[in-house]
Amino acid sequence: MIQVTVEQKNDHIISFTMNGHANYAEHGSDLVCAGASSIAFGMVNAISEVCDFDPIIKKSEGFLRYTLPEAYIKNETVQILLTGMVNQLRSLAYSYPDHIKISSK
Repeated sequence: MIQVTVEQKNDHIISFTMNGHANYAEHGSDLVCAGASSIAFGMVNAISEVCDFDPIIKKSEGFLRYTLPEAYIKNETVQILLTGMVNQLRSLAYSYPDHIKISSK
């Protein structure tokens, strides 16, 4: 199962972690994993493109941690993009509840 944890501070998203595998299908054919990865990496790239900075990420097989630079935490555009990402991941989790879970802290 993919576990997504979204960390907030003062009602602003400051980071997220995505860990695990969906195990919906064989490696390389797993649409849930592909969807979650596309949503997360697409948003990381979109934020970096809009704000012109290199993302602060840690990644390995089945793991991604993204931390927003302090200077961009209150940026309205960045928060809209991150909220959109969370909503997309929630939609995926709604369709595949045995394969992806979203939580906040």
